[in-house]
Amino acid sequence: MVIYLYHSKVGLFRIYPWNGRWALEIEGEIYGSYHSPVAAADDVYLHETGYDPWDLRPDGPNDPPDLSEWEVFRV
Repeated sequence: MVIYLYHSKVGLFRIYPWNGRWALEIEGEIYGSYHSPVAAADDVYLHETGYDPWDLRPDGPNDPPDLSEWEVFRV
């Protein structure tokens, strides 16, 4: 299994396989189910996650533009 992690200023984002799809979890709560981890990472970059502390903050220069900037763990 692959898990993607992004440590942001508002908390820990995780993307991982879940029920045949990919979950976007923020601070322990699932905020979306996606067809791919790339789609989940896109919503994080676009600030369209449903998690207001992230979505309402201004875009930052260190926001990951794509999944290649997330940590990858294989378990």
